[in-house]
Amino acid sequence: MVVVSGVDGFIGSALACRLRALGVAVTGLGREVDLTQPECTAGLSGVRAIIHLAAHSSVTESYQNPHRYFQDNYLATLNLLELARLQKARFILAGSYVYGNPQYLPVDERHPTAAFNPYAASKLMSEALCSAYHQNFGVPVTILRIFNVFGPGQRGSLLLPTILSGLDAGRVSLGERTPRRDFVYVDDVTDAFVAALKWDGAAYEIFNIGSGRSISVEEVVENIRKFSGNAFEVHYEKPPRPTEIPDVRADIRKAEEVLGWKARVDFETGIQKILDTRKCE
Repeated sequence: MVVVSGVDGFIGSALACRLRALGVAVTGLGREVDLTQPECTAGLSGVRAIIHLAAHSSVTESYQNPHRYFQDNYLATLNLLELARLQKARFILAGSYVYGNPQYLPVDERHPTAAFNPYAASKLMSEALCSAYHQNFGVPVTILRIFNVFGPGQRGSLLLPTILSGLDAGRVSLGERTPRRDFVYVDDVTDAFVAALKWDGAAYEIFNIGSGRSISVEEVVENIRKFSGNAFEVHYEKPPRPTEIPDVRADIRKAEEVLGWKARVDFETGIQKILDTRKCE
């Protein structure tokens, strides 16, 4: 059995569907389970792997409520690692971008980490816990540091959902037009978790999961405008974020060489898939 936390989230729901389609027995831990409590895993047995996706993940909110981010993200990881220890199971963590302002591009896994906001700091704390459980108890750990995931059904205040909301309103307000990000399609991300689950490595390993290509905010807007055919207004009027990073691009060679994984859906195709899905809603 594979336990998936955050099963009702954007990535978690897609991953659970994918695993079940492959015939994998999945037990999902969703919003109804308080992962910060030690008893959250009571009654679970026969666990061979845990995929930990659940986390508070808004950078903006992490500044407003850092206690919630540090406490909840840390304790949820701790409790699921303890389950992995007791069940002698593999642990796969959904990491995030923790490199700060890149010293070089593309960013590989050896790049120094930087807790440049409370959310990133909480994810680094989770990684430190994973390292401790591997070193002290031999828990096999794989961390997938996911760059900017996107796809149909994504919600919240992230760039793409914000722009797509502008399709309906006819107007969208954004910050700077020049920052560049590495966007990776949700199906490619679920493929990465499947590859990590199939991998028989017993070590503590970290892999970047991205596309290896960076795209500016303005290019994102123009792609949505092009493929939707909608002439919505865009105003770059929000003040720049104090920790804004000008360019991010993942070095994904390690994931390709070790896991046999690579991104297959390019950004333009991903945007078309999102827009096609919206037409059917």
